[in-house]
Amino acid sequence: MPSNVSTLTKCELDEVVIEMVCRYMLQQNRPYSAIDVWNNLRQEYPKAQVIKCLDVGVERGFLCEKLISKQKIYFADQSKTEKCNEEELQAMNESIIEKKNRLNELSNEIKVIKNELKEYGSAMRIEEMIALQTTLKTQIKEMEKRISGMVTHAKDEVVNEKRKSELAAKQEYYTGQYKERKRIADRIVDVICENVNISKKKLMEDIGFELD
Repeated sequence: MPSNVSTLTKCELDEVVIEMVCRYMLQQNRPYSAIDVWNNLRQEYPKAQVIKCLDVGVERGFLCEKLISKQKIYFADQSKTEKCNEEELQAMNESIIEKKNRLNELSNEIKVIKNELKEYGSAMRIEEMIALQTTLKTQIKEMEKRISGMVTHAKDEVVNEKRKSELAAKQEYYTGQYKERKRIADRIVDVICENVNISKKKLMEDIGFELD
């Protein structure tokens, strides 16, 4: 116990505890049983003393009491508690609404970030991208050979209109596939360059990708 408290007389010490208990009840402004108050004050004082302080608070008009189910409940006299005016209540309500809206905004931002993290987590590793790029490169070369062969074949042979249309359609199909795979391969190279410290031109030369 602090030295300044230890020098108080018993009567003065009782007054200190009474004031502390009453102040606690006014600050909390909610009903408590004597046991609740004793526990909330961490049992710093004897239970009997806390009960006595509550009764004194009632006698002095700081607190009120009510018997509920054979248990005495204490609560602050509302006339002794600090009241908020309408302007303060309005300001508090507006502040609460503003904070709720901000909380919703942050929650939505968190959801977006979590979804982005899931997408990054499921994305291919750089090694997988390089392997896919190599596969596409091989497919592109095969298509180039097919297109070249079809052009040569068309020059060397006289074909009827139906066969010519079929060859033209195949050439158009393979040309489209070639461009699409080349576009995908080029995109993979861009993604790899974003994650490694190397230029696009140098990377394409290192992995053998033909430049336009």
